[in-house]
Amino acid sequence: MSIRYISSLIFFAGFILSGCTTSRQIAIDPPSIEPHSFQPLQGFSVIDGDDYYVRLISEFDSKADNVLKSGCADIAPSYSKGDLSAALIYSIRNNALKFNSEATGFLYQATTGKCNFKFDAKKQYLTPWIRLDSGKETMVDYDFYTNANSDLDLSKLVGDVNAASSLLAMTGVGMGVAIMGQFASEWVKSSQQAAPAAVQTSGKHSSESHSLPAATSFSGKTGALNHSVFKVYEVTEGGVNPFGSNIKPLGELKIYPEILPTLLLKTTADGIPDARDLSLEEMWYSPMKSTSGQITLQQLIEQSRHPAKPNLNPNWDNYAEVESNCRKLKLVLKDLGFNKFDRNAVLYYFLFKNGDWKNYNISGQMAMADEIRPKILEAYRSKGFGNCLAADDYTVMKSMGLSVNAPSDWNLIGESRQKKEQFFTPMQSVERQLISVLKSPNPAEMARQMFPLLSTAKGGDGTVLLQNHLGDFGLEALLNSPVPPVSSSSGAAETQTAPSAASAPVVVPGEGVIVSARQLAQVFSGLSISELSCARPAPEQQGKSAENIGIFLFTTKDGSSRIKGGAIEFEFFGGKISRIAFQLPTFRDFEQDLLNRPEIGGCRIDPAFLMKLH
Repeated sequence: MSIRYISSLIFFAGFILSGCTTSRQIAIDPPSIEPHSFQPLQGFSVIDGDDYYVRLISEFDSKADNVLKSGCADIAPSYSKGDLSAALIYSIRNNALKFNSEATGFLYQATTGKCNFKFDAKKQYLTPWIRLDSGKETMVDYDFYTNANSDLDLSKLVGDVNAASSLLAMTGVGMGVAIMGQFASEWVKSSQQAAPAAVQTSGKHSSESHSLPAATSFSGKTGALNHSVFKVYEVTEGGVNPFGSNIKPLGELKIYPEILPTLLLKTTADGIPDARDLSLEEMWYSPMKSTSGQITLQQLIEQSRHPAKPNLNPNWDNYAEVESNCRKLKLVLKDLGFNKFDRNAVLYYFLFKNGDWKNYNISGQMAMADEIRPKILEAYRSKGFGNCLAADDYTVMKSMGLSVNAPSDWNLIGESRQKKEQFFTPMQSVERQLISVLKSPNPAEMARQMFPLLSTAKGGDGTVLLQNHLGDFGLEALLNSPVPPVSSSSGAAETQTAPSAASAPVVVPGEGVIVSARQLAQVFSGLSISELSCARPAPEQQGKSAENIGIFLFTTKDGSSRIKGGAIEFEFFGGKISRIAFQLPTFRDFEQDLLNRPEIGGCRIDPAFLMKLH
């Protein structure tokens, strides 16, 4: 065993046993460094100094099994000299935060009599919680003092140190939070009490000072929490063995860092902070420790002397005002020392009172609804609180289970909307052309424009399968009316003519009849159409991979063969209409579909239009 005996740090106490003098010493080995690795939080690729909080703790792990008291049953043991003491004291500093403090590692005191002693090595919090990027700058020096005379009482020195650092004995979530940042001056001031009187060097009291390595280190995916471990021994010399010594381990004094990802929130089983099911009021009531006692997070922010102090109750309907105060709140929270999880949880619930925030974070399902038009979505996206939140902030909020739209989510919404709009484009193109033709007042011109829109496998270009499910409104009479010849779009006259009086009249069976563009134009002209709605996919077509059946409503003028109007269904392939069917508005549950989905494919039909058909 290699033990460094601190000869200048030894206090002696003699006792007479069979005429011999016994002395006791406290000895320590140089500290050993035990690195303990830590990893990035789940879902994050690297360790960020903004992920964690860290605080330093001193703790004594006893190995002695009451060894100091084992001699109390011996015959006539005693010490000839009292007022013997030794202490190990830490000096903690963080220059970035202007933080300086002192704390006690252990204190040993002995008076006359072998069993009249005290060994005090309580658990000590050397720092409050500090964000990891600032906490890695925390350095610790240690001083080992001994005194072998009553002219200096180390217990007073330790008492002064403990009084100055008592504020650091703080607890975490649920019991109040102690945190240190650049503007958390309450804790800095409280720890800057008058320093204990310096120990004067003499032959009867000695000291030695050293520095410990940094408690934390991290880079990329790897991080280490460095535990400094002192092995502390009791060394007894003299007595019945004047030329030997008895070495007994007292224990290990450890200085180690502890890390947490959140101080305000609960965590999941994976250790990720969970910010769900909270409110701004609950966040404001989070308890904090201060020099005057426990205060709330809201009071801490309001009492801060930060130059960017926010208004915590802005006009929630004013986007610019809310965004500005969000920015200020973010700066204050960061400079008070809160990490990205706690900051963004507070910011989320602060913004949650604003309607623009809720619109910006619209769900993907709602964003795809036809009621939300592209221009409205663009307006939602434009108010993304970019002067307060960065893309990383949205990522952190999502990792805590909060429903937000990161830029990537908005890109996905845009792509989905574009695909949806492209899905309806063929139907909308045919609809625009057909409705434009139907608005023409001249039957001959209507037929000319209709010709290139129609095509059937059986009749070829310029023909369409015409069906009637609207009832008897005189469709055959309209088809059998005389029609003047009309040239096609290519300039060639159609060879098909309307039936003459001697010809068999056109009959429309249940499966329909193929008619020419001229005949179809005659039908529409005879209907005297007044108003046309936009076209929607037929109800049973919605959700299919290819929608090629549209339906729209029409009303008629006075004197029309069809009173009030009805619905027209059209089927198309490759931009050509192959089938047109007259329908009742209730056919295919069309009216109920209008109520269930007021807008689809960019088409919204007012219920008042529908009422005109009843």
